[in-house]
Amino acid sequence: MSNMDASVCLAGNTTVPVIISDRHACDPGYYCPHVDSKNPASLPSYCAPTDDCQLLRLQGKACQAQGLYEPVVCPSGYYCPDWKTMIRCPSGYYCHSGSSAPIKCDSLSICGEGTHSQMYYGPLIFALLLDFVLFAFVLARRVAALKASETPLSVMLPAWSQRFLRKDADVKETENMVAHQTIQLDLIKKDDPEIVPYSPRERSVIDTSCLVKGFSRALGGRTDLSMNFKFRNLSLVLPDGKPILSGVTGEIRPGRMTAIMGPSGAGKTTFMNVLMGKVKRTGGTLYVNGQESEMHVFRKVIGYVPQEDIMLRELTVWENVLHSAKIRLPGDWSAKDVEEHVHGVLSALNLSHVAHTIIGDETTRGVSGGQRKRVNIGMELAAVPLAIFLDEPTSGLDATAALDVADIMSSLTHLGLTLVAVIHQPRVEIFERFDDLLMIAPGGLTAYLGPVNEAKTYFEAMGFQFAPTANTADVLMDILSGRGINNLQNITVDDLVVAWEKRSAGDGDIDGLQSVSDTEFHEHVPTLRRTRGANIFWQIYHCHNRYLVQQERTLSSLVLEVFVGTAAGLLMGVAMADQGELYYGVWKLPYTKMSPAPLEYIVALYGLLIGMSIGLAGAPAGVKVFGEEKPVFWREAAAGHSRFSYYVGKTIGTVYRFTLSSLHFSAVYYFFAQPLVPFAIQYVLILLQFFGVYGVAATVSTIVKRDNAALLAVVVGLFHAVFSGFGPTLVQARDWGIDFLWAISFNKWAAEAQYSESIMPFKDVYLTEESAKVFGYVTGRTTLSVVLMLAIGCVWRIIAFVLLTFVNRDKQR
Repeated sequence: MSNMDASVCLAGNTTVPVIISDRHACDPGYYCPHVDSKNPASLPSYCAPTDDCQLLRLQGKACQAQGLYEPVVCPSGYYCPDWKTMIRCPSGYYCHSGSSAPIKCDSLSICGEGTHSQMYYGPLIFALLLDFVLFAFVLARRVAALKASETPLSVMLPAWSQRFLRKDADVKETENMVAHQTIQLDLIKKDDPEIVPYSPRERSVIDTSCLVKGFSRALGGRTDLSMNFKFRNLSLVLPDGKPILSGVTGEIRPGRMTAIMGPSGAGKTTFMNVLMGKVKRTGGTLYVNGQESEMHVFRKVIGYVPQEDIMLRELTVWENVLHSAKIRLPGDWSAKDVEEHVHGVLSALNLSHVAHTIIGDETTRGVSGGQRKRVNIGMELAAVPLAIFLDEPTSGLDATAALDVADIMSSLTHLGLTLVAVIHQPRVEIFERFDDLLMIAPGGLTAYLGPVNEAKTYFEAMGFQFAPTANTADVLMDILSGRGINNLQNITVDDLVVAWEKRSAGDGDIDGLQSVSDTEFHEHVPTLRRTRGANIFWQIYHCHNRYLVQQERTLSSLVLEVFVGTAAGLLMGVAMADQGELYYGVWKLPYTKMSPAPLEYIVALYGLLIGMSIGLAGAPAGVKVFGEEKPVFWREAAAGHSRFSYYVGKTIGTVYRFTLSSLHFSAVYYFFAQPLVPFAIQYVLILLQFFGVYGVAATVSTIVKRDNAALLAVVVGLFHAVFSGFGPTLVQARDWGIDFLWAISFNKWAAEAQYSESIMPFKDVYLTEESAKVFGYVTGRTTLSVVLMLAIGCVWRIIAFVLLTFVNRDKQR
């Protein structure tokens, strides 16, 4: 107890003051003007509070000194260079509670006299300037692209306004097509006056001449290379014992177009998948050019055109075909060589006039269905394959478009390509374009394999009737389905299979089709395999650039994402605005007795809320990166594209996206909330939380259907935010033995760093370490937190890559 007089305490307080220090001074950050070494009785002391002061302290508010020598924390808006002096914070500076000196505000900030924090608008200005620069850049690129493609600038107008211009656009497109074909015809007539107007089939044959140079170079100057497939008893039995293919035997010859027909469920597509090696057969033998082989060996010289037009719809015709060429052509080709070859491909497919038109989808106007199918073929043709397999290439097309596709396919065989196509009840004109026909009966059995023009004769010899006006393909399908008309004998589908087996056995080979071992082919193919394809780094570069083009084409999506990030930052900032200082802890010793109730939870709460806001803003956008185009990834992986390059290229491309979103979030939040955390640290913490959320979203998108991925990604992101340590706290988690869940949450490390940086300015006046212990946080390790956040985000991406690569592996063959 002190020998001080009670009169040093406030009036009405008869309690004798308690000396709390034997020094005639107060610690930095505290104010006690009456303590003076010249007065031995003026030691810092504690007086029991009045009722009003006690009530304020219980509410967490500081009251005036309760005695003449009682210290108080230097209030916000002032600084105390020593314990006797309190000076109002000057303009251009800010002073938080316990300040010993004013802190200079950053440039581009608002700091009035007596302020406790700065209103920093520099990042906001930078974000707006960056938006302007990006807008100008994108606008300039679009104008340049439209001028290059001679597209009217009206396409840059909003979608609703384009409805009124669509009629004119359709007329313009028709005029362009007619002009393109007229120019081609004029050029041909100049070269040879004897040439007369030609049919679409003849036109396609003529156009393929522009592919000869590219094919010759890609095949090492060998124009005689071709692929022949001979198969014996190809079988596929499911694990449950159900047979899908039951011994298909035959041969597919080069330079010819072979159709595979059969009733639904007969195994047409399954046979083609088994032949290509997409599905592992359970029996049978495959010979490629006379040698027993497996198709995966020849993956780089084989093309596959799926039934669905799987491609990036945001890109143009030119960009889709060019990307395929860049990835799959020999790595020593120059950019000019690749582009010349792609020009040849588009010319051969009659796509030159729409080269700079986007593919489009159900909501965005683009090329027609027939043109899209030709792009589908062009993406494979650009790789200079020796064989192309097509799954129902004419399905979903009108009669004219389907015939155009068939004409082009037929003309490609003049290059020596082997074409195999699954078709279903084609028109007469399309059916006649094929050279050979493989008919598969229900159960996966061969009912016929031979020239198309001999199929009718073969079945007529068995007694089946073909009406003069009937479509031969339709009658053949009826025969395979057991509905064929036969007045001579009752022949079942099984009888058809047996009859063909007998004929094949009697001929010794199928229709005399000879399989000749081509030693030179097998000697040359390893060289083709070794030289085909860009190296992994160039593939990363091309995939990265392609994704940037995608983002430019879907600018509205990017703008929406940035807007959501800005709105989230605005809500968080406004919620914290004008709240004064959001943290005050227990006064440090020996001043603890005078301390109001601490306010320790608000900063931790905002760590949770920031994490939740970022999860809501970033997860839906992160899901789209891979979730929207998994079929494209599967197709490209099956074609030999590097999975790693695709993933890394796109992942790098997303960095710009969430960097922009996090910048807007941080700039708006920092302007309104006015935290004491340095902006650079605040931005890094928010950026890495976006980085983590994108990693979580990428992982979710690889294992969940697209419709559900966004919702689940948000939920997982919210779980990460809950594990920030606010509640349940890390202390509780340790008691439960599950604190490892918090340790692997990037939001926990962000919240801990945020808490540490927010309370460290007060370490001279408050027991900051004790505040951190309430939640289980450790202060002073922001660098470690940043490193671990980066590591956790990378781990999520590694998991996403593994799942993307190994889930649905069968679709990547």
